[in-house]
Amino acid sequence: MDAKHYFDVEAYFRKLCESNKLAQAEGFRFCTCSGIESLQEPLQRFARDKAFFCVDDVNDGSITRGTGGGFYKRRTMTVFLMKRYAFNDEQSRIEAMGVCRQLFNQLLSRLIVDAEDLQNELVYLETSNVMCRELGQYFLNGCTGLYFMIDVSEPVDLIYSAEEWTKTS
Repeated sequence: MDAKHYFDVEAYFRKLCESNKLAQAEGFRFCTCSGIESLQEPLQRFARDKAFFCVDDVNDGSITRGTGGGFYKRRTMTVFLMKRYAFNDEQSRIEAMGVCRQLFNQLLSRLIVDAEDLQNELVYLETSNVMCRELGQYFLNGCTGLYFMIDVSEPVDLIYSAEEWTKTS
């Protein structure tokens, strides 16, 4: 990792999905989307897949100055965990939500462990405050779950280079 290239969040979460035993046992498939309003990949795969581990491929962020004077890019990553259930079967919905909750807890425990390792790469996972929201029963017909948001901060190189500019007044 360096100050010119950002942490590949998609690859990181794909690896977590593929290596988690519960995610594999419950049939979670990794995919991406562009926000909660545009769950295009899960919707395209809805008929053949029963569970989705979906990373939002757009994010909010900010540039901040650290106490040492360097600049950091903070991005907020959103991950959706969604599982299909038998339509109009409340018990099935409750069970599916329970799986999503359990997977979220396992992911959070892994994020806490990985936060220490990633600091060596100058990537900072902000695990002290992770927002989570459960999806209502009418979110998608026959699908329930939750999403969580985690902040990632990493140094960014903002050193001015005149070579990047044409002559200015």
